[in-house]
Amino acid sequence: MCTLTHILRCFCLFAFLPWIGIDSLGAQSVDPSTAEAVHAPDSTYRTRNLVLPALGTSPETGFLFGGVYMRQFKPGGASPDTRSSSFLFSAIYTLKKQLMISFYPEWVSPAEGWMLSGENFVNYFPEDYWGIGPYTRSPERVSVTYTQVNLDETLLRRLGRNLYAGLDIRYSRLQGIRLKDGEGNRLPSEMLPGAGGSVSSGVGWVLRLDRRNSLMTPTRGMMAEISNLFYPAFLGSTDPYLGFTLDLRRYWRLKRKATSILAVQLRGRLTEGHPSFRDLALLGGENVMRGYYTGRYRDHNALQTEAEWRKKLGGRFGFTLFAGTGEVWRRFEDFSMRNYKWSAGLGLRYDFNPEDPTNIRFDYGFTKESTGLYITFGEAF
Repeated sequence: MCTLTHILRCFCLFAFLPWIGIDSLGAQSVDPSTAEAVHAPDSTYRTRNLVLPALGTSPETGFLFGGVYMRQFKPGGASPDTRSSSFLFSAIYTLKKQLMISFYPEWVSPAEGWMLSGENFVNYFPEDYWGIGPYTRSPERVSVTYTQVNLDETLLRRLGRNLYAGLDIRYSRLQGIRLKDGEGNRLPSEMLPGAGGSVSSGVGWVLRLDRRNSLMTPTRGMMAEISNLFYPAFLGSTDPYLGFTLDLRRYWRLKRKATSILAVQLRGRLTEGHPSFRDLALLGGENVMRGYYTGRYRDHNALQTEAEWRKKLGGRFGFTLFAGTGEVWRRFEDFSMRNYKWSAGLGLRYDFNPEDPTNIRFDYGFTKESTGLYITFGEAF
């Protein structure tokens, strides 16, 4: 039997090799220090504060509304070629009676010696749940309601040209978990891993090679990141496990002026131990495998890949076509692509800050069993 450690070694080796080399379509790898600037033509960066009513939709939320505050900036002393930072605050309520309050920082120091990113939110979130594994059926769907507090911060230090390493600290608490069937009848919660209430308290390391010319809307370069987080009982985790994540992204300019971009992402998540149902590897969502409800398929391990062609139209508008495939599985000896999942779709883009391109995206994804409409900020990856 192949152990998780052996799988990780093989996975990292063969996944990284084709991504770190020279672009096969002729665009060279990009160093942020030499990347084409994405700031204003007069090289004076203009901080932008954006306050908007939030109106959108997704399969997980239905129609949503609320407010969003976004600040795009560069810290004092930053050079013109320093990539911009952003803070995103949002408070959202949905017609499915979900409440989401979140804060997502993405900070880059003036000389890009440090990078800080976070995923912090408090959710009251009724969601659909189909069970665990790659063969769950639609009639098995139940409703799960819970409150989740999630605090996740990653701090990276530059070790060399484009290479960063650092720590990831995460605390997540699930409570008030209730299950109901399609008719609203209460179900026993024992069918869910961690359904009695769950705490995931973990720490681990992150290694990132980042050659993107922008964090918000990259058009050239690549990013390769691996992370390994431990959730032991002595840190307070009620469902101890080990989680490993791989995220590879590549961007090619098909035309010199970045009016046509090919973007590709490969994302993998592997776990070993006893993660709660929310910490399992999830397939679907607003970024990869659009059209699948987030967590429509979930298990201990998942591998997903997505390709997207982005075409800039006149003015602030753009257009995209995307397609992806993926699978979840429990044991590596059971992994099979005979029942692989796929998704495809198209979308529109509106750039609300041409001086530092940042898009609002409208995506429609479809699969062999569902569809999804997404309205949200930023590119999918």
